[in-house]
Amino acid sequence: MNKWRYLLYVGIALSVFATSCVAGFVLTPDPKANAAMEKNAAAQYALPPHAKINILILGIDERRNDIGRSNVTCLMTIDTDARTVAMLWVPRDSRVKIPGYEWNKIGHAYSYAGPELARKTVSELLGVPIHYHLAVNMAGFSKIIDTVGGVDLVVDRRMYYNDPYDVGEVDNDGLIDLKPGAQHMDGNLALQYVRFRHDEMGDIGRIERQQKFIKAFMLQLVKPQILAQVPALAQVVKSNVQTDIPANMFLALGGVIGDAYKKGIATEMVSGRPVYIRDISYWLPDITAMRQQVSRIQGIAQDERYQAYSRQLIKEQSDSVAGLPMIDAP
Repeated sequence: MNKWRYLLYVGIALSVFATSCVAGFVLTPDPKANAAMEKNAAAQYALPPHAKINILILGIDERRNDIGRSNVTCLMTIDTDARTVAMLWVPRDSRVKIPGYEWNKIGHAYSYAGPELARKTVSELLGVPIHYHLAVNMAGFSKIIDTVGGVDLVVDRRMYYNDPYDVGEVDNDGLIDLKPGAQHMDGNLALQYVRFRHDEMGDIGRIERQQKFIKAFMLQLVKPQILAQVPALAQVVKSNVQTDIPANMFLALGGVIGDAYKKGIATEMVSGRPVYIRDISYWLPDITAMRQQVSRIQGIAQDERYQAYSRQLIKEQSDSVAGLPMIDAP
């Protein structure tokens, strides 16, 4: 697959799942035009060697009369030297310190003050700088799936749940109703699949399904007939994404992302355990293990300053739950 198609493939695929997207803003069906744009972008954005670029990806559930919360929170790290991409998922129920606010689920950071507060929250949680953010309206997810003609996927279990709070996010009044077996999913069914979490695996199972869906979606994008849909896809992406990443920088990163896809994009989830605090379910990050994950992904040494910062966060986390009724979830 040539480079221009990698840009389309990876750019739109990652945009759909809040893992990258703005390539869809500028791609055209003309390989020569894309090659020219990439060359021009590379001239303006010479990517430095040994650099790691951290992009916070947010999948936003916008609600009726409500700014919504981040339903997907993921840090994508692009290594411009090794030409690899790593994605670290932060479960939506993660109990974190939100600067200027209380300890709460990570999705609340966006609802309090938008992507900048979400960005600061994740940066302080992981102990690394975040260079850019990218927020995808998850309601637009179904439009993108419909535009590419749907996705083939095997559903491994019965998924049924009716939540009035989800009205507006799925077409059938908050109802998630999927039967097991091979299916061709339109946008509505796909959205139900990636949002379902009402089983014994909870948010962890949902993250696994999201990762599974990305792979199935990528298979759809390599089909020849997708080329005719590029203009429509670009418009849908443009209407449902907010980002501070310059478009020409994304083109400069296109070759790196393409090489990373060939090698295999690494995916992990923040270490921790499920708990109930005051009868509310949370994912309680294991700060020590999480920071080790981050150190490995980022290729940074855990020097004394970094360890001291981690110890301080561990203390603050411990103090925040002191005296509260807390039990491990089954």
